[in-house]
Amino acid sequence: MSSQELASKATNSVSSSPGADEAPKASNSLALQLICAVGVLRFSGYMFSTWHQTLAQHSLAQQAQAETPVVEEAPAMAPVEAQVQPSVTQPAMTATTAAITPEVAPSVPAAVPMVTEPAPTPAITDPATLTTLSQKLYEQIDGSWKSYPTFTSNLVYQVQVQRDGAIAGYDSLNKPAQDYLGETPLPELTSANPALAESSTQPQAKFLVLLMPSGTLEISPWIGN
Repeated sequence: MSSQELASKATNSVSSSPGADEAPKASNSLALQLICAVGVLRFSGYMFSTWHQTLAQHSLAQQAQAETPVVEEAPAMAPVEAQVQPSVTQPAMTATTAAITPEVAPSVPAAVPMVTEPAPTPAITDPATLTTLSQKLYEQIDGSWKSYPTFTSNLVYQVQVQRDGAIAGYDSLNKPAQDYLGETPLPELTSANPALAESSTQPQAKFLVLLMPSGTLEISPWIGN
């Protein structure tokens, strides 16, 4: 067998065994896959660790922020001059456990004086009686009026007369009546009434009495209260 034939066989034998050529390729591909898998696992682990640390830091920061008290900033205050207050020594106080009952004086209502208003004087309103009393009053005043009038205005009086004709009282109704009362017989006639103290309880008739400067006397029943 020639050398050419041997080389041709060797070539054929090499070319006819494909398994020997594919084994190194498979081992290389498997190693590359393992390396890639290991790299992916490491990268995933690194990312997971980083994410876990970030999440833990964020949680700690929120917890610290929640626990930190909020301090309001006090407004700026103007400087205040220090004032020295004199020290006051308080006397020592002794505590007692005994019940203290306040003494309350019994309230006694003050006596209120009773005010008794005088009963109104009964009035005589019978026309016939009024006519009779008017005539008696005229006779008393006219018979006692002796002085010559010096006044220049009418003197106006209200005169109260009892049922028996006695004058119980009088009131001056204008200023001339007050000024010239002494020229009239009314004070004398009133003081001559012995029952004057009891006149307020006896029925009375009221009359309007006019004494004129001309010496004329006019008497009329009182109209109204």
